Amino acid sequence: MQRKEAVMSKIGLIIQREYASRVKKRSFLVITILVPILIASLGFLAMWLSIQETKNIRVLVVDPGNLCGGKIYVGMEENPPATFYFQQDDISLEEFQHSEKYQAYDLLLGLDAKVITNKGIKGFFREKISTQVEYYIRNKIELRLEEYFALDYGISLNEYRIIRQEFNFHLENIDPDKVDTSYAQWVGFFFSIFIFIFIITYSSQVMRGVIEEKTSRVVEILVSSVKPIQLMMGKIIGIGLVGLTQFAIWIVLVSVALFLMRSLIFQDMMNPENLANAMGPMEGMSADILSGQMDVITKDSELIYIIYQGIPWATLLFLFVLYFIGGYLLYAGLFAVIGAAVDSETDSQQVMLPVMLPLMFSYAVGINIIFNPGGPAALWFSQIPFSSPIIMLQRVAAGTVHIGEVILSLALLTSAFVVILYGAAKVYRTGILMYGKKASWREIFKWLRY
Repeated sequence: MQRKEAVMSKIGLIIQREYASRVKKRSFLVITILVPILIASLGFLAMWLSIQETKNIRVLVVDPGNLCGGKIYVGMEENPPATFYFQQDDISLEEFQHSEKYQAYDLLLGLDAKVITNKGIKGFFREKISTQVEYYIRNKIELRLEEYFALDYGISLNEYRIIRQEFNFHLENIDPDKVDTSYAQWVGFFFSIFIFIFIITYSSQVMRGVIEEKTSRVVEILVSSVKPIQLMMGKIIGIGLVGLTQFAIWIVLVSVALFLMRSLIFQDMMNPENLANAMGPMEGMSADILSGQMDVITKDSELIYIIYQGIPWATLLFLFVLYFIGGYLLYAGLFAVIGAAVDSETDSQQVMLPVMLPLMFSYAVGINIIFNPGGPAALWFSQIPFSSPIIMLQRVAAGTVHIGEVILSLALLTSAFVVILYGAAKVYRTGILMYGKKASWREIFKWLRY
């Protein structure tokens, strides 16, 4: 019992040393403070830009056949992104480009008299316009021309506008307790990116720490007092706690910043009543139709919608910690092996490739399963220990996983990192005292038998 306590005491001292030496660094404090400020600032900027008025594009429509009748049906929108002007006289592109008369217009559209049959409309812009504004312009012009076509067939404008209104097409889960997960899937993907970055960052620190102690011969002094396995475990756990500390601080600071922005700056942004008042009554649209469109209207500021809808933040944060710990311990053991097997960080680059490939492959798979979180690739790679820390959170966010699958995935990950750490300890014990050569993977596997 006393021996066990002595061993734990030595590991605790190493953990304390590794943790304190990194947390007290100025670089740690700077990164820990600056990163959440940067994230919150970018979030604020995105929110602010999402509610700002875009530049109003002045569109000159050359309509020799007077198909549009000199006007466009715009409704009662408060700030339409484009304003339409008409003339029947044809103009040349050079005239539009250089004549003082047309300098106030941003976009030139030409409507051929046979546009209804040939479906061809060509335009020229002075500066590139956004996709959203382009869609708005196309939609309004197409609607007006279709109205002309409807009138030609004896359909009144009011009748056609009622028919032409878009359907509020919405798919829901058969289980009423489950919410729409389309946005949550992206949140899960961003959590996966954070795990990917954290695993690489802190596992690499383990490798660099081992190499530094090996090249400076400090390790020879340390192993005279502690066993190599104790030294390796203390280093891995200490650096891992640094990562968890940094992540916890980030979560607190970002949450506080976003809460303050939501409370002080954007408190009225998610109020449907305010949005309805801002939009105003729309010509040809009944109150029932308007209320049916409210779910779509409230998504105008998409970042705010993503942050404040029913995303399982608590579950994702809890599983983030578990999968970060599991994934970090697994890869940290492998990186510790690399550090013990080489004499410099330069030599480690070639040996790192087999270890980095599963991580990079998992990242690529994570991108591909964003649009199919319930597919076989997501199912299998969320269970494989080398990829589950990156993939599983996407499935959890998308609601395509059962609790039993999460438990199985965590059990497999735990078993894998225990085996990896056991093998890494044997290699570490041999490699950390070897100098003058870079070990190959064949030699590393031989050390496993010692």
